[in-house]
Amino acid sequence: MRYIILTLCLLCATPAFAQKKLDKYRVEFTDKNDSPYSVLKPQEFLSPRAIERRKRQGIGIEENDLPVNPQYLNEIRARGATVLNVSKWFNSATVWAERDTIAKIEALPFVKQTTPIGKYRRLKSKKRKPKTRDPGKEYTREEEPYGYGAMQIGMLNGHLLHYMGYAGDGMLVAVLDGGFTNVDIMPFFDTLRADGRLLESRDFVYNDNYAYEASQHGSQVLSTMAANLPGLMIGTAPDASYVCIRTEEVGSELVVEEDNWVAGIEYADSLGVDVSNTSLGYTTFDIKKMNYTYEDMDGETALASRAADIAASKGILVVNSAGNSGNDAWQYIGVPADGDSVMAVGGVDRFGKYASFSSIGPSADGDIKPNVSAVGFQTVVASIYDYDIGGASGTSFASPIMAGMAAALWQAFPEKNNMDIFRAIEQSASQADAPDTELGYGIPDFFKAYMMLSDRITPLGGEQIFIRPQALKDELTFMFLTENNNFNDIKIDIYNIFNKNIFSIQKTYLANTLVEENVPVHDWQSGMYRAVVRVNDVVYRVGLMKE
Repeated sequence: MRYIILTLCLLCATPAFAQKKLDKYRVEFTDKNDSPYSVLKPQEFLSPRAIERRKRQGIGIEENDLPVNPQYLNEIRARGATVLNVSKWFNSATVWAERDTIAKIEALPFVKQTTPIGKYRRLKSKKRKPKTRDPGKEYTREEEPYGYGAMQIGMLNGHLLHYMGYAGDGMLVAVLDGGFTNVDIMPFFDTLRADGRLLESRDFVYNDNYAYEASQHGSQVLSTMAANLPGLMIGTAPDASYVCIRTEEVGSELVVEEDNWVAGIEYADSLGVDVSNTSLGYTTFDIKKMNYTYEDMDGETALASRAADIAASKGILVVNSAGNSGNDAWQYIGVPADGDSVMAVGGVDRFGKYASFSSIGPSADGDIKPNVSAVGFQTVVASIYDYDIGGASGTSFASPIMAGMAAALWQAFPEKNNMDIFRAIEQSASQADAPDTELGYGIPDFFKAYMMLSDRITPLGGEQIFIRPQALKDELTFMFLTENNNFNDIKIDIYNIFNKNIFSIQKTYLANTLVEENVPVHDWQSGMYRAVVRVNDVVYRVGLMKE
């Protein structure tokens, strides 16, 4: 409201400016005719990684992958418009232009329509001060490797994936947010920078390649995934690579920010990202006539929601915060969390209980929303200034916790597609059999999701004991997760076809421990074998074949 009042006063005081003020418009084009680009030469507009991601998931190059015809952009520039961002998926451009300039643009034969999406607001010039930090500063380490972040990854059994070597290595994650102050110097990201895993950032508000400013929100969001200070905080995907993309204009809420987001997710797609996280959402705006209604939350109405679904169709796992409207009159999820193929993430407290601020579902067309949930109340996040942590609340932080774990899970199964990972996460969750409007499918168990995705693992005893593989070559692995002192005494015996015991082990294990026992089999003769696994008083049997 303060911004609107200030603007009205300026208009009253300076009528000359009112006549010449610039507006922001979305200009949509009719076609991509006579384009210099071709679907047969995707290397001209997509990175090798983006092409490989499509190839790996069986996704073709389509016309909406082609950039906007550059001649069309030149024509609207020639008529006095300033092009801010461009969308290939929607064949459009976001521009600054006076009303008479827009009239000229509308008359062009290749212009389909124009839509006003925001008022001009003079952006503050960037005055970057030199950034410094104390190189000798240290921190107090906790005995727990995950430090203060142990609870939020432990709730998802994500630490078990890390134990198995899956912490996001080789995965590329895009973070779309309102700014990333000090990410380029924060000690939590030292290894990220040293390893060259922090790609050059992009700012689609100022249209430049520097996003490490404007807001600490994105910095805190990133820390839940990428932080790597053992004993203080380790994120859910500390080994992944990241690109920071600013799309949100902090201080205002206008539809043009959706256009910024579309440009950002298209850029992420062109880089070949595997997972995107967005801790933003849109429902109402500074200009009331732009507001959405709940009926618009159908995944088909809002531009950003449609773009999110397109991104998913290109093979990206799109993760988005559900929103923080649970206590408001609105209550429901926002844009683009309503997208059909978007993983909307709700918030819970440290005990796994619904956080009352977390936006609820379903979507207007009946989809289960949020899809899953993670810690969003007093989530541990990194300080942007020093070796310190703090607590922050909002689904903004539940979402990246989930996105990081999704990247770690996908690392284990690169042959799977984005929706395979999506569905496994849902089906591993605590309410998979009875999803609701507050937590969706519930709190995922990433160890369980890992087991569900693996076609090399045979479950024994429900979902607690696993054996891999049944067709043996060099090694046989027994893996199990102990629970509440129930699975303490484990005995494994293996017999050959003559019923001779050729391997035996018996141990007592602590509760809530991931146990992995490896049995070398390279010296075994080819043929059939039988494994007998005793868990306390319960016996499981499985047949094995040595090649």
